[in-house]
Parts: sequence; C-alpha cells; structure tokens
Amino acid sequence: MGAPHSSALYQSIHQQPDVLRDILRREARATEHAAEVLAGARRVYLTGTGTSGHAAIVTEYLYRSLGLDAEARSAFDLSHYGPRLRPDDVVVAISHRGSKRYGNRVLELAQGAGARSIGVTGLESPMSVPEVILHTSPQEKSSTHTMSYTGTLMALAMTGAAVAERGGGTLSSLRPVLEEMPTAYEDILRRQHVVQPMAQSLARSGRLVLAGAGPNIATAREGALKVKESSYLVAEGFEMENLLHGGLQALKPGDTAAVIFPHGPPAERATDVVRALRLLGAEILIVRDQAEPFEQPANDLSGPAVSTFLFPKAPELLSAMVAVLPLQLLACFTAEIRGTNPDMFRADDPAFKRISDSYTL
Repeated sequence: MGAPHSSALYQSIHQQPDVLRDILRREARATEHAAEVLAGARRVYLTGTGTSGHAAIVTEYLYRSLGLDAEARSAFDLSHYGPRLRPDDVVVAISHRGSKRYGNRVLELAQGAGARSIGVTGLESPMSVPEVILHTSPQEKSSTHTMSYTGTLMALAMTGAAVAERGGGTLSSLRPVLEEMPTAYEDILRRQHVVQPMAQSLARSGRLVLAGAGPNIATAREGALKVKESSYLVAEGFEMENLLHGGLQALKPGDTAAVIFPHGPPAERATDVVRALRLLGAEILIVRDQAEPFEQPANDLSGPAVSTFLFPKAPELLSAMVAVLPLQLLACFTAEIRGTNPDMFRADDPAFKRISDSYTL
C-alpha cells in the first residue's frame, strides 16, 4: 500500500455523505414507483449475494415492520431452492454491478413466473429486466464495496418510507430521519480517529468477532466481510445470542471484538456480551446509539477497557445505516496498518488471481 488514506476504499467511505444526498434527490420518483409495486405484493423476496445479501437482510426487518410479507434470500438459494415464484410476488434484486450470474438468474425466474421485480444497482449498471430500477452509487474502484451498500440501504429505506406514508401509522415519519443521514455520516467521519486504536488491536490479534441483533445481525456480518476483503484476516459476525451459545468458545485473550447495538431490545443482552468478552480478555469496541443509556459492566472485571464509538440517534430499523460506518473505517485502517491492498480482492497476488480466474461470479 501507499501513503495513509490513499486507497480507493478510503475515498469511497468518505464519498458516502454526498452519495446519500444524491440518492435522496435523484431517486425520489423511482422509490415512489417502487412503493406502488410493493403495495400489491403477496410476498416480497429481497435477494443478493455478499454485501448485497446483507442489505437484503437489513431491509427485510424494515419491510416486515411496514406490514409487507418480506423475506431475504441469497440469489443462489432463491434460484435453486425456491420457493416457486408466483405472479403476485415481487422480487427485489440487489447487485452492485448488475452483472452477476445468480442475481440475473433470479430476475429471469421472476420474469418467467410473471412476477414483478425491482432492481437496486449502481450507476451505469447493465441491469435492465426489472420494472423499476433504483440506482445507488457510482461504480466503485475498490472491490471492498462500501458506498454501494449504504446507497442500497438508502434507496430501499426511501421506498419503505413511501410505503409507510401510504399507510400512515407510527413509521410514516421515516423520511426526516433519512434526510438527516448525510449529516450523521459527516459527524461519524469527523470522529474516525476513535477507531484507530481498535485497528491497531485487530492488526496485532489477527482475529475479529462481531455481534449484533435484529437488523444489525447483518451489520456484524458486513463488518466481518469488510475486514476479510480488505485486511485478509479472520473475522466472523454473530447474532448476539448465538455468540453466547458457543461462539465465545473459539476466542482467546487478546482477540478483538465489536458489539453493535442501537437503543432498543439488544441493550440488555449487550451488557452480558460485553461482560463475557471482558472476562475473556478480549479488546472490545462498542458501536452504539448515543441515545442508549448503556450500563457498562463493572470496572473490576478482568480485561482491557472498553472503547466506545457513538453513532447519532436513529430508529433501530434504520440504525444499520449508521452503525456500519465505523466498521468500514475499522477495515480500512486495519488494511493500512497491515500494508494490504483493500481495493484488489488479492488480484495482485498471482495465486489468488489464478483462483479468481477459475470461476465466474
């Protein structure tokens, strides 16, 4: 790697406030159209792979809260294992570049079944089959995708806001929160230095475990994926309860951990998770809502002090949009410390170049 902060990944992370502002303006009409499509659905299948699959999981939680029968499935799984699509289903296909094998296969199946479809993809994508296409970010130079993920969450949340406004109720106030997201991102980026000590810890330990609940299960998995893609380290994202049901047993003192939660149901269990990690001797980053009155475990427990990154207050259903940003920074800074190239998917390594050339995505 070159000088600090020279990667395309770092630049993409810092483009996100402007990308979100652009989506709020540019995709307003398309998201209203997408809400019309969703309104008539028997069931909504949200599908993608990797980072796009994580966006599908986050959106499943939001759409189910709006009364939609929504289900997130990987593109491979949905294309091979069903269920069989029906004409009154809607498929939401998420793809950064719009060119992947199984994402396109799902769209073909939807078209063959007479089901309606919505596409979510980057600018200049070749995606063309869906009835409505929501465009997110410019195509990223880094293979460790960041702004296309948060752009996807924004576009789908805008569609959710339009659904909520049609039905009224308690979630019809989502839009003002979304309009403040670019400012929330700028606030987080101004405090990026808070993540640096944890990046040092991760570069030393070489292992990371992350825990979240509800929509932030996907945030934990996405944080793990960014570290794998950028720093080539072992990382795993857990549902918070599952970490306590066996995930801890693989850890050792000095491992690095991140616990992600907004205000809401996860807070009480997060206290147990942090206590367990401290007793283990892990180095811990808490990523939490600044509105959450979190009760820190007792100071006399063994293990290092807990570091905390506060993100601006957001409803739990939208919290994944802000909670992921400190984890993107963690991945980026860890890659810088280790001297790995976070932009290439190891294509600059001849062995991995041969591996990636051996299959088609």
